[in-house]
Amino acid sequence: MVRFLLHRPIAVLITTIALMALGLVTFNQIPVSLLPDIAIPEITVQVSYPNASARELQKNLIKPLRNQLQQVNHLSDLEAETQDGLAVIKLRFDFGTNINLAYIETNEKIDGIMGQLPREIERPKVIKAGAGDIPVFNLNVTEKGQQNGSALPLSEFCENVLRRRIEQMKEVALVDMTGLSKPEVIIIPDRPKLQSLGITEQILTQALQKNNIELGNLLVKDGQYQYNIRFASTLKTQTDIENIYLKIGGIQKEGERVLQLKDLAKVSIQEQKLRGLYTFNGKRAICLSIIKQSDTQLLKLKKELNTQINHFKEDYPQLEFSITQDQTELLDLSINNLIGNILFGGLCTFVMIFFFMNDLKTPILIGIVIPVSLVITFLCFYLFHISINIVSLAGLVLGIGEIIDSAIIVIENIEQYREEGHPLDKACIDGTQEVIIPLFTSILTNSAVFLPLIFISGIAGALFFDQAIAVSLSLGISLLCSYTLIPVLYRLFYLKEERLKGFVPKKITWLMRQSERVYDSLLGLVFRQKILMLAFFIFLIIIAIPVFKNLEKRGMPIISRTELEAKIDWNEAITIEENNRRVNQIISQLAPNPHNNLMISAFVGQQQFLLNRELQQNFNESLLSIKVKTNQEFEQTKQQIKDLLKTQYPNALTSFGAAKNVFEALFNTSDAPLQARIVSNNKAEVPDIQTITEVSHRLHQQGFTTSLPAQQSRIYIQILSEKILYYNVDYERIVEVLKTIFNENNLGNLQAEQKYIPILLGSTAQPFDTLLQNATVLSNKGQILPLKELIHVTKQQDYKSFFSGKNGDFIPFDFYLASPQIPKAQNDIQKTIIKNPHLSVSFTGGYFRNIGFVKELGIIILVAIALLYFILAAQFESLVQPLIVMLTIAFGLTGAMVLLFLAGNSINIMSAIGMIVLIGILDNDSILKIDTMNRSKDSMSLIDAIKLSGKRRLKSQLMTFLTTILGLLPVLFSSGLGAELQKPLALSVIGGMCLGLFISLSFIPLIYWFIYRLKNHSP
Repeated sequence: MVRFLLHRPIAVLITTIALMALGLVTFNQIPVSLLPDIAIPEITVQVSYPNASARELQKNLIKPLRNQLQQVNHLSDLEAETQDGLAVIKLRFDFGTNINLAYIETNEKIDGIMGQLPREIERPKVIKAGAGDIPVFNLNVTEKGQQNGSALPLSEFCENVLRRRIEQMKEVALVDMTGLSKPEVIIIPDRPKLQSLGITEQILTQALQKNNIELGNLLVKDGQYQYNIRFASTLKTQTDIENIYLKIGGIQKEGERVLQLKDLAKVSIQEQKLRGLYTFNGKRAICLSIIKQSDTQLLKLKKELNTQINHFKEDYPQLEFSITQDQTELLDLSINNLIGNILFGGLCTFVMIFFFMNDLKTPILIGIVIPVSLVITFLCFYLFHISINIVSLAGLVLGIGEIIDSAIIVIENIEQYREEGHPLDKACIDGTQEVIIPLFTSILTNSAVFLPLIFISGIAGALFFDQAIAVSLSLGISLLCSYTLIPVLYRLFYLKEERLKGFVPKKITWLMRQSERVYDSLLGLVFRQKILMLAFFIFLIIIAIPVFKNLEKRGMPIISRTELEAKIDWNEAITIEENNRRVNQIISQLAPNPHNNLMISAFVGQQQFLLNRELQQNFNESLLSIKVKTNQEFEQTKQQIKDLLKTQYPNALTSFGAAKNVFEALFNTSDAPLQARIVSNNKAEVPDIQTITEVSHRLHQQGFTTSLPAQQSRIYIQILSEKILYYNVDYERIVEVLKTIFNENNLGNLQAEQKYIPILLGSTAQPFDTLLQNATVLSNKGQILPLKELIHVTKQQDYKSFFSGKNGDFIPFDFYLASPQIPKAQNDIQKTIIKNPHLSVSFTGGYFRNIGFVKELGIIILVAIALLYFILAAQFESLVQPLIVMLTIAFGLTGAMVLLFLAGNSINIMSAIGMIVLIGILDNDSILKIDTMNRSKDSMSLIDAIKLSGKRRLKSQLMTFLTTILGLLPVLFSSGLGAELQKPLALSVIGGMCLGLFISLSFIPLIYWFIYRLKNHSP
């Protein structure tokens, strides 16, 4: 094959150029994303029942619905949170479940139970979760200057103009909105006048409903023509309502009178009662969350959106537009950092080659192979539908070292044949053929250790599938280039020299001379002190045990955040207006200087988003999203909010996390490490508030800091049955009066301008007690009675939210502890809780998920090592020699853990991936060195064969070491999510490579000598 290619160099070059051209063309068509496109195996069911309390909703709806949904196939976990009028049930499925089928089955289960639920309840909404549902931008729209008056005009403009213009962009799938004001018609009766006329609000209600009827159409034929006749009897304007006529009788029986509604009541259009609002930097705003099409590139969408926003600024100068939660910032920074690392590593590698090669042609030859391999790899990305993301690019960072290593090995072997006097063509053919089998085995073993990555369960397995494929592709292409392109280019580079003066041996460089001197000294020391060195090597293996025990175990590495989310539950029954006042107070103290460029978004109370499942808030809850510059500011702002709330609102409950992005959505990094779920042994009820308070107090005494579950006061109004019978008052009339005084008496809709505006019969805003004190009701005998005499009002304290899982209801306590403290803390917490014989406890949290990840990755590493052993046993036709490679890998893993420990990092998914990478790199060096020893020891003494193989492999081994280190070193000094994710991986590889190089130069020769010192033949 090589002979065939050598005599057709033009065809090889044209083919290479064609492949590179295709790679460059397809490069722009490869999707660019932060992480691979991963389907999140989660479905959310939202249940809305506005008139039900949390306890009633939990007992009467959520329990039967939860039992029904537990029958959905492949369900791994179920959690439900219930508040007044609203419940959210999260269904989590085994990874790999067809989420579309699960979505259909979930809907079928809900349809099956709808007959058992109250008739007036809306059908629960079923929402599929997905990384694509996370908004890529939040566009904030505010009015310039001070806002005085209604927010209705801005809301109507955003909904009818801005939203439609943005959704017309082909890159946009949906614009989700919150902060909108909705209009309503409020009719406030003149009660003294009504009483003087002897009529009630019910008369007004009946008159309005009679004048707001949709009569439909009639089809009338007139000869050969036919017409649709429409009866218009609907209310369309405020004037239509005011001009409604009523016929009433006077108190003195003076006959009937005809009055208009405006004579008896005041009619106005105003904002609906606030259930929530959105502010940006303290000003009321409208938030437009932009969700992209699944196949849209983020950076292209940002460019188009910026163009659109510039048009908005020109067309609507009275408005201000700003973008927050920009996912492209994270993407741009992370991708650019990794691309920069690849380029920097490649450049440093290219420069480094000059120090080992006393020749300009060889570095240039290797410099050609690197971009060729990378561009063809991108072509394979396109063909295999792999996106450019931080995971696949990290695979390329790791693959660069192997690309260079393969090229160096082939070039060195060709030159050794030339040194032996072989002609150029024969040297290229035989030199390439001799190492291609060991190289193929090396590439195979490298791919083999990555192959188990795709068998990791859950999202982590799907995430690192891209990395395994990226590394395998780069390795395969490097092998292909080494076998085809390098010998052809080498022949072209040296053909003229060969014809003019033949082969001229290259002078050894100063660096290589010093390296060989150090190698000879080290090898001499090892063989002079064999027993002492063996003891030292055993010590290195043993030290890994305490280091492993003391390393923190995590699922994902700790990453810096620059967008803080603070969820505040004021834990008091406050109004939206008071909620907003407190939020603005906190914001003003966080940002007293208007030039500090803090960007603060506040989601106050209930929000109007369709897809954002995290913002199902109550009236007395708020979410602050704060953009900062650095991770240090993130932590400072977090602590500042804690201190402000502790000082000014000690009852408030607060939780913190990072703003939602794809990474946070996939890995839930803000979850508490340990959550204790307290349940009552009487499964029918949750533990009462007094019991939970006592448990919390005992836990505080034990030193475990946690917050009591949020509580709220509920007002219960009981209609006194005996009194309404005695005074002859209808039950429905009392309910209607109560709805009216609380502005909840809906009489229909005003059909105006393609929208429906609710019509309410209400009263002027007054304190709760005043409303009840002044309210009256008309009996069937015409008596006007005070409402307070017919009802009984009580207040009770209850849980604000109810939680339930697959095994029933529970009360959650979150504990934020370091991983090493959790096992003991778990035992102590359990002992404290079960002192109450009526309680039991179970535990969950991020810690257990992390331990599961680490255990699974440990198994994957063992599988990779076992797979590697069998491949090596087949290649070497020996069961002993693969053990030498296995021992080398064990030392490399020790070096990886030691550097992780010294750097204050942890064992996590990324560092474990680095260890798998390390296995592939170390076995590569060991395979080629042992193969050289096997071929040399038949023609010379064992010790000479060992020394010769070490020197023959020294240059490529040192260059592989330095290229790998230089390729990863920039990651340690870079910022951004991409670099921080790869930092544990880089530490693992660098630590393992440093110790692995030392072991390869010292331990492998020694152990090989021990095994074969009494043999003088091939194993």
